[in-house]
This record gives sequence, structure tokens and C-alpha cells, in this order.
Amino acid sequence: MNVPVTVSAEVLATELARLCPEHGIDLAGAVELPAILPHEQRWHDWLAADRHGGLEYLTGDPQDRVDPLRRNPWAKSLLVFGQRYTHGWGADSTEPAATGALAPDALWVDRVARYARGRDYHDVLLKAMKRLLGRLRETWPELKAYPATDTGPYLEREWAWLAGLGFLGKNTCLIHEQLGSGFFLGVAPCNLEVTGLPPGGTPASEPLYGVVPRRRRPVVAVPTTRCGTCTRCVDACPTDALDLHLGLDAHRCISTWTIEWQGRTPPERRADQGGILFGCDICQAVCPWNRRAAERGGQVPLSDAYATDSAHAELDLAGLIAISDAEFRERFRRTPLWRAHPEGMRRNADVVMENLASLD
Repeated sequence: MNVPVTVSAEVLATELARLCPEHGIDLAGAVELPAILPHEQRWHDWLAADRHGGLEYLTGDPQDRVDPLRRNPWAKSLLVFGQRYTHGWGADSTEPAATGALAPDALWVDRVARYARGRDYHDVLLKAMKRLLGRLRETWPELKAYPATDTGPYLEREWAWLAGLGFLGKNTCLIHEQLGSGFFLGVAPCNLEVTGLPPGGTPASEPLYGVVPRRRRPVVAVPTTRCGTCTRCVDACPTDALDLHLGLDAHRCISTWTIEWQGRTPPERRADQGGILFGCDICQAVCPWNRRAAERGGQVPLSDAYATDSAHAELDLAGLIAISDAEFRERFRRTPLWRAHPEGMRRNADVVMENLASLD
């Protein structure tokens, strides 16, 4: 029997403030269900325009992604969590993953998007969410919740925006005004009937918990984006994957090529991959919000779960091209790099080596 558990937003916020730091969670909020996603039609239009880069798993349950109640009809709210993996990208960043530069002397790991250099967030964040929910059950024994970290059919960024964790940037990332966009998101449909939340479909101005507040001045309005006239991310993308009106074209995205397509970079675009091996940070690295976050850096402690694995120093690009399936599994099974699979990583490394050879 799914009995709702009634709690006020104020009380829930107090509990989250007590428990989130203990479990390494930097942001947490809640959305009242049912809720209408203001950008639902944009999502359907994006799929219809075939901008999802052949990622067919996105087309299998489009309506479920905009309505958590389709799979969880008992849910009264959606909890949303954020966990940082970086302090931001400074203006002086020279990592190939952040610049696209060939950088012949760069370590191979600096050619990897920052989120993928340590442990797999599917493990780290999901475990943190489960532990936190377990502690919440000590207060509300009837709590029912099912956490997911992009493993379920949810548009996490949209829900995080509604929960007040940040705004939607032109680079399609969720951006927190002080922390930037370098964090992972997780959600949990639950039976908490939270009074005092904005009505479903209205974005909150602040999350219920944040390691730092979003703004230093009173909030008078909550726009969808706070990018203003800035288009640095759009202008910096080496493959023109970002469009101000249509959003991301995954067919053109280096992250798609090197991760989801498992190294199958379009032959005519191999030079565009530059010195990037896995993923791409360019549209985040040029973002002023992330540069300001980097300036604040050490003011907010960062979990070491996503720090670069020291074992990575044992390899180089040539070693990745020659790596066996067995060694790849042993080294990377519990990291995001596993997503590319051994053959994909070998192909990625081969493209970078090919581009480096063009310098000779």
C-alpha cells in the first residue's frame, strides 16, 4: 500500500541540510507531482528533428521522460540531487579536453572530459542517494523512493531546473550561478507529499539545499536562462554542434563520436576531434559561469571520488591503441571510460595520434 507521507518543504529542507553534506551531495530539491514541463514540446521537436544522434534509447519512451507518474503513479514528488565533480574551468585551462588543442606533450588523461577521469558517477552518486534516502527513512519510515542516475527515463536537467538547482544554459547544461555546471544529477520519485513547493511546472528560485546559495541578491524572477547575450559556448564548439534555437545536434558532437558511437568519428570529421580522446569539455570550459566557479574553487570542498585515478599514469596514447580487451576491462570497468568499450577507446586514440602526426 502506497500511503503518501506529508511533510512541509521547510522540514524537508532542514533534513536535507543535515544529511546532504554527510553524503557528499551538494544540491538537493523537490518537484511537486504531477508537473508540466514547460519545455516538453521542445523535447519532442528535438527528437522529431533527429538531433539525438542515433541514440535510439531516447526515442523508446519519450513521454515517460516528461511524466514520472507514467511509471510511478503512486509518486507525489520527485527529489533531485546534484554532486560536483570539478570546481570549474579556469580561463588559463590548457587541457585538450577543454580546448580541443592537439598539445603533443599533454597526458592522455587530460584529453578526457573531467567527469570521466575517476570513479563512475553511476556508482558514486547512486550510492550516496541510496544512503541519504535510507537516513530519511529513519525520520519517515513509510518513505518510498526509487533513485536513478540517468539510468531511468527522466529528463534530469529539466527536473533539476524545476527544483531550483540551476538554470538551463545555451550549452544545454544545467548551470548553478556559483558552482557552474560541473556536477552530476540524480532523481528519485517518492511518496513525499511536500507542502509549500511551487506548483508543478513552476521553477523554484533556490533548491531546498545548496552547499552555497545560487545568488547573492534577492530573486525577483526566475528566467529559463541567465546567459544573456553570451554565445561563447556556441562560438567555441569546433563542430558547430550547438544551435541557439534548436539546441544540441548530437550527430555533430565530439562526445557522441567518442563515447556513444564508441570511437566511430565520421571519417571526414576526424581532424575536428583535435586532441580530444573521450568526451568534450569545450562548451563548459569557455562558460563565464564556470570560470567564476573556478575562481571560487577551494571555498567549497570537493569530493575526491572523481579525482584522476593515479593508475592512469601508467598508460599513454600508444598504450591505449595497443590495450587488450582484458586489460581495458581490468582498468576501466568501474569508470565512465568503460562506455566507449575497448575498440572504441583504441579508435579514439588512433584519431588523436593521426591528428598529432599532422603537426610533423
